[in-house]
Amino acid sequence: MDVAADAGFRRSPFWLLILAGLVAGQGWVTLRLFGPDRPLDRLLNDDPVLDGHHPLHAYHGLLGNRVWHERGATSCYDPAFQAGYLKTPIFDAGSRPAELFYLIGGPAPSSYKVGLAICCLLVPLAFALAGRGVGLGPAGSCLAGLVGGALWWSAPCRSLLEAGDLDVLVGGMCVPVYLAWLARYGRIPGPAAWAVLAASAGVGWYMNPLVMAAGASLALVYHLWTARGAGLAWHLGLLSANAVGLAVNSFWLGDWATHVWMFVPYGGGDTPHVSWPAAAAEWEAFLPNDPVDVAVCALGLIGLLVMARRFAVAAVLLASGGLIYVAAGGAARLWPVVAEVGAQKVLTVGVLCGVVPCASLLTGIASGLGASSGARPLGFVWLAVGLAGITYGLDLSRQWEVAPLQIGLGAEREEIVRTIRERTTPDGRILWEDRADEPGSGQWAVLLPELTRRPFLGGLCPDVHTDYLYARLADGRLVNRPISDWTDDELARFWERYNVTRVVCRTPESAARFRQLRGAAQIAEFPGGAGILFSLDRRASYVLRGRATVTQMDWKRVALTDLEPDENGVVVLSLHHHAHWRVSPGYAVIERDVDVTDPVPMIRLRLPGPVARVTMTWKDE
Repeated sequence: MDVAADAGFRRSPFWLLILAGLVAGQGWVTLRLFGPDRPLDRLLNDDPVLDGHHPLHAYHGLLGNRVWHERGATSCYDPAFQAGYLKTPIFDAGSRPAELFYLIGGPAPSSYKVGLAICCLLVPLAFALAGRGVGLGPAGSCLAGLVGGALWWSAPCRSLLEAGDLDVLVGGMCVPVYLAWLARYGRIPGPAAWAVLAASAGVGWYMNPLVMAAGASLALVYHLWTARGAGLAWHLGLLSANAVGLAVNSFWLGDWATHVWMFVPYGGGDTPHVSWPAAAAEWEAFLPNDPVDVAVCALGLIGLLVMARRFAVAAVLLASGGLIYVAAGGAARLWPVVAEVGAQKVLTVGVLCGVVPCASLLTGIASGLGASSGARPLGFVWLAVGLAGITYGLDLSRQWEVAPLQIGLGAEREEIVRTIRERTTPDGRILWEDRADEPGSGQWAVLLPELTRRPFLGGLCPDVHTDYLYARLADGRLVNRPISDWTDDELARFWERYNVTRVVCRTPESAARFRQLRGAAQIAEFPGGAGILFSLDRRASYVLRGRATVTQMDWKRVALTDLEPDENGVVVLSLHHHAHWRVSPGYAVIERDVDVTDPVPMIRLRLPGPVARVTMTWKDE
């Protein structure tokens, strides 16, 4: 351990310079995310990030920002995709960082990129703060910042970063800070420990409730364990810190809890009947396979033993947290049904829990080297030389090669956007074919409603399977049935129900079927083999039964004029029904129009007769 563990940075200002240097180095590597040439320009311009789920988070972040400014809510009904679906905190957890970035910096792609860069920049500070929480001195805390920064750019963390899972990374980074300062509060309660606990809990809950829930459960166990030995003020302080962390998130956690049922898997493999033998046979699934992660875990395990000599509570909390997250990540690797909720990502969080114990061990080694050489500062010099030698000898520097993010649409995608604008109308939907073999920037199609002002079926989130994404064409299969098996009449009924007037085919199977389809005509071919645009010979209408004219259909409201119900007194719309619709005038009644072939019903308006105007708004309650 650091012999100056109780001395803070105020007594050792030299280490503040070291910490500032770590932050500067982290900033230099972060800039490489935005390309080798003019990274600042790419960071600050308004070109979107296209890798992974970044486009999805940016799109939902924009929706969330608009809804928040309009009515102080976090959920909305979005008719731009899938004939209407619910944008909720549970459907796209990664959009919450984007919503925060847009709230602070304004609704522009540059705000998203700057927010992403700031999160990367704060990594050394967060782990240095965790080091201070367990009792490491300035030198040990700087080592924690160094190890945490190196781990941030390892392959697993970088994969999460490129995939857009910033909520998992930042929420996971909050966990060791929270657990470390939980132990510090138990040892030295005070305003500083209380403030860090409340802040880390608040940020952790905001970023990812499922990640933070495990840390909070450990806090509850610790609270119960110490129930007899601590005074009332201590208990009230700990309770209030966690309560504040939850309270600052109450404005959206209610929506999260209301819609948590959307996390119920829509498909995937079954869990094995005999779970433990399966886990024992595949035990390697519970281990990290990246060299940097393995090194941090191995050193961290030894470091836990070092920590346990002076700070047993911190060692137990960090070890328990690491075990929980690694077990959850390993289970997701084994069983697809667990992976569908994204549990495989939290294995990285378990590795992050090993950063501070690893730094504790390295600090002890440096102190030993310094004592043997007769000059304590030389210990850290020898440690730095040794770590540099190991890094060079094992060629670990390649592990930290940062590939730049793909930023900007480029000429081919801009041509696709221009073609869709010119060859389509907002009167009907565009069926966009999803592909599972897309490269890293293949999910950019989620930006198309913003770029073209057209509604789509497909393109929202190709790798998610829920009822709301039922109606889509993916890899040559329409609603999970080969497109070649559909008859012309069946397809015509599908076009009618979902008001499809254009189709973008992106596989040979789909293109071949539409070339044979009666009433379909090829009207454009996208550059680079990106797809073929077909038109369908049918009258576009969002009204399935009765008559009405749609004058507005967006996240704010659906407005209809000149409504005439059919002989049964109803008007059925090609829009999905969800709870909490409000309709004006009050004598109009919204009902569910159920179709056994569609898991989500359409909207049915029951009217006493012809009506001049009907306005529908969706608001979660």
